[in-house]
Amino acid sequence: MKTIKQLSILWLLIATFSNAQVMVISQNKVNDTKEYYELAEKYWYPVFDKLVDEGKLDEVGALSHSWGDEWNAVGYYKAKDFASFEKAFNEGYEKWKETTPEEVRKKISKMIVEHKDNIYQIKHSHSGK
Repeated sequence: MKTIKQLSILWLLIATFSNAQVMVISQNKVNDTKEYYELAEKYWYPVFDKLVDEGKLDEVGALSHSWGDEWNAVGYYKAKDFASFEKAFNEGYEKWKETTPEEVRKKISKMIVEHKDNIYQIKHSHSGK
């Protein structure tokens, strides 16, 4: 029964997000934001910026704040649909692992105290582009 429920939830997610632009929000509680963003600038952003340049993602970005809640390092990814996001993210993550030394990957992992993701279907968006 548990497997059927999990498959039902997966199908619902796929059906919901497969044909609509999505935004994935990756929230992190980070203990050293200065160093975290320096490492992201060097290793993470170039990989994912290239995926945007190649048309595999619509947009990527990072958010930081001076005050607010404890989620102090937030990344976002926009894609034409969930399947496109998933394919591009997996490609980017593998490329990041290939191009980032293991000790740096471990250091970044230790900096992240807590993590959560949210996937949103975009209902309305307007840009001056």
